[in-house]
Amino acid sequence: MNLNKKNRKATIIGGAAILAISGLLFIQEYRNHQANQLIIEKCFTAFGKEREAVIKKNGLWSKVTCEIN
Repeated sequence: MNLNKKNRKATIIGGAAILAISGLLFIQEYRNHQANQLIIEKCFTAFGKEREAVIKKNGLWSKVTCEIN
């Protein structure tokens, strides 16, 4: 019975850790998404009518860049 309690505690702690890490990753991705939306909006507001704007993103965690052609 003692081993069963240890397994249960380990399972609960492991599950809580997975949920906490997943929550933090979700919050970070949401913040990156908001920042990227703001960058894209500013890019098209400032340069969209006069020139061609190209939006690039290097990776999942990177912010977008606005390049003017």
